[in-house]
Amino acid sequence: MMVSDKQVHQVAKLFAAQMRVQPAGKPAARPVPLRPDSVELSRESREVQAAWQAIKAAPDVRTEKVARIKAALEAGTYRVSGREVARKMMARSLVDRLR
Repeated sequence: MMVSDKQVHQVAKLFAAQMRVQPAGKPAARPVPLRPDSVELSRESREVQAAWQAIKAAPDVRTEKVARIKAALEAGTYRVSGREVARKMMARSLVDRLR
């Protein structure tokens, strides 16, 4: 639904008019005390939040693994199985489809 500026101004005018008008013969109502908003999280949601924080705290790059692979590449000893690459590509594809 699109809300135009004109509609917003009309609503603002109506609200302002309602705030000014008080029915005749009725005493002003006592203001309702405002309570602060509160939220209670379940145990599961706290666990998920803790897991996300642990993920965020983890480094994006595993420097030890990168160093090992880099050394193997430079030494000419790094070997990659085409079958293993294909298996991981398929597994990743399935995981992405589940999201």
